[in-house]
Amino acid sequence: MPFGNVNISYKPCRSVGSLKAAAAYMLGRQKRQLESGINKTYEGLYTALGCNRDSFANSILMTRKLNGKSCFKRKENTILAHKMSISFHPDDNVKYKAAFEIAQDFAEHFIHSKGYEVLIAVHTDTDHVHAHFLISNCNVNTGKSFRRSQHDLYEMSEYLGQKCLEYGFTNSVRESFYNHDISKQKDKLTFGETQIHKRGEQSYKDDLRQIIRLAVAAPNSKTFDDVIHFIRTEYGIDCRVAGNTVSYRHPLYLDKNGKPISIRGGRLGEEYTRKGIEFTLSQKALKVQQPQPVKAPQKKKKLRR
Repeated sequence: MPFGNVNISYKPCRSVGSLKAAAAYMLGRQKRQLESGINKTYEGLYTALGCNRDSFANSILMTRKLNGKSCFKRKENTILAHKMSISFHPDDNVKYKAAFEIAQDFAEHFIHSKGYEVLIAVHTDTDHVHAHFLISNCNVNTGKSFRRSQHDLYEMSEYLGQKCLEYGFTNSVRESFYNHDISKQKDKLTFGETQIHKRGEQSYKDDLRQIIRLAVAAPNSKTFDDVIHFIRTEYGIDCRVAGNTVSYRHPLYLDKNGKPISIRGGRLGEEYTRKGIEFTLSQKALKVQQPQPVKAPQKKKKLRR
């Protein structure tokens, strides 16, 4: 399974000044950039989806205003825009036009189609070709914030990897998900679960999480299907898989009507989704493949007489 390089480790724009500075940087219009004579991008390598590319900051500020969102009065946790980038390996000799085509497709698929304005620019001043995205944090239609979960990042990386292979950019993909933080994601706890934990007790969801972890860790679990088979046969839990969605239903856990409760993996936490299970399995396989260090024999100490 190929994965491309999607980077979201950028500080978001929390003020109008930082928003305008980010847009200017992407288009190479900052004063220091102009004075240096270095061109960050060129005509035909930058655009915007859902708004005007040359007045992106003003456009998304207007969208926020129309949706009753704060703009100029900075409040705690206010985010005006998110930053993201995709990059390609220098050995693939990626042409700027191809990078721009991929960037546009990527932005349309994951950002604009979901109702968010986005500025796109391919940068030409480094050896590794890359594209930047500046994403409005306000949905044009609903006013809702733009969300990027670990599951979303996994799908983005997977989608970009497939696109790279379609263009023949084999050096720009990797076999495992590059961001290893999915295993560090916390379990999703409801208010009720939190109260149960405060009493020192466990919920049926805790039992399901433990069962799934044990199934993934089982020696014979090599694939997602192996894990599902293990859960079904060893614990008698009904697992329903529909595409990338998996739900679990334990016969001992019933609702008020006496029917088994069905719960999706995503409601337990990212680790228990199909993507999370496949990622954990890939990390498990890597550990098995890595040779264990051989300890040097210890020298026997000479006894003093």
